[in-house]
Amino acid sequence: MKLKYVKLEEPKVFGKNLLLSNISCSRTVEKYFGRKSLWVKYDVDIESVDASILNIPVLSNVITVAWASGADVYVKELDKSYFEALEEIRLIFKNWYPKLSFSTNIHVEKLVSNKFSGEKHGLLFSGGVDSLASYIRHRSKKPNLIMIWGADIPLDKRRFWIKVKEKYEDFARQEGVQIDFIKTNLHEFLNEGPLNIDFGRYLTGSWWGSLHHGVAQLGICAPLTVVKGIGKLLIASSNSPKWYPWGSHWLVDNKLMWADIKIHHDEYLSRQDKIRKLLKEYLRNNRQILLRVCYSQFCNFNCNKCEKCRRTIVGLVLENIDPAQCGFSIDQGFFDILKMDIIKGRVIKDLGDFVEWHDIQRHIPKKMSHNLYNCKEFFDWFREFNILENIPTTKNMPRTRFDVAWCLFYIYYKFPRNVRRVMAKLLKPVAIFVLPSKI
Repeated sequence: MKLKYVKLEEPKVFGKNLLLSNISCSRTVEKYFGRKSLWVKYDVDIESVDASILNIPVLSNVITVAWASGADVYVKELDKSYFEALEEIRLIFKNWYPKLSFSTNIHVEKLVSNKFSGEKHGLLFSGGVDSLASYIRHRSKKPNLIMIWGADIPLDKRRFWIKVKEKYEDFARQEGVQIDFIKTNLHEFLNEGPLNIDFGRYLTGSWWGSLHHGVAQLGICAPLTVVKGIGKLLIASSNSPKWYPWGSHWLVDNKLMWADIKIHHDEYLSRQDKIRKLLKEYLRNNRQILLRVCYSQFCNFNCNKCEKCRRTIVGLVLENIDPAQCGFSIDQGFFDILKMDIIKGRVIKDLGDFVEWHDIQRHIPKKMSHNLYNCKEFFDWFREFNILENIPTTKNMPRTRFDVAWCLFYIYYKFPRNVRRVMAKLLKPVAIFVLPSKI
């Protein structure tokens, strides 16, 4: 074996629905794993699923560590389509993050060509703006919703998870669609502290965001897609620019597959356009929908105070949608306080925040036609507010990476909107080569 390696042991299924995958590894990469076992509990019977598919969840959570550190991976059986897809994705990430190793070889004793001919659609679902917009867009296809406990809700937040689960079970019943719940220790499996310390300075953000979350979460779903007859699995896009390297990206997700099951990165609109063109239309016919966007606490669905909650509230009010229809609670003084906090640098703190708030800013009309929650004065002010020049210095971001990214963002967003549209179309075909080599 290579000096750096991760070996996947044969997967085991307990009680028909609990998948246990053990690993062994060289001491050189041992610090990157918080556990030597990844477990995934499904709400369906997976006993009949082939080992070549059952190895996908653990491999999807090992492979990014192997790529970054240059470790080889050893596995007995693996689906052939997934094996080939990982090689294509490796080359994309390698060009994005050239200072990481990516010298990994995957050693497979037996490659298996699977075919399941599933006809259903599946959708990774969190209840946020992006996944709800994707659901509404594909509503006619009756997509099977998939929620993962252990991804954005910690395993120790059981009481909150039960509350979330019950709410979205009600939503699924109301919509006449199926919903499945997966429980996994994927965050405990990896030791993300050392990963961020050793490799974070070479990425565009955190380990989870820049490299891991797309491949990891999609791979967790593999056995479920086989059992449920899902032939296409959807994952909602975020609001990142199409040419910006990220862990869930149209260039990466669309290449990922296992057997004849394809992944579709559902990228088509900015976050504000999703609210305007999809959520707003849904609310006209259904009166309310529960958005769960808050990750700053796990007691209530939304805290109404963090940056993400406030940004979502502003986006809703801009479209004359009462946030109370979507699970938020604010009063008439909300926008006065928000204005003061933005001026003082308490809200928009970095480039990621800038992208999101600039998306709202560019949608503000020259003349507001409503004054919901006394918002008119705020939007008249915010339309002309210079966000870029009022973002405080991000002290915890490495200066070289920060400065280059800042300059690229600054130049791009200084162009008029119609010019940016043309630039985005021109950059998209060569997105793999544009930004990555300069970070």
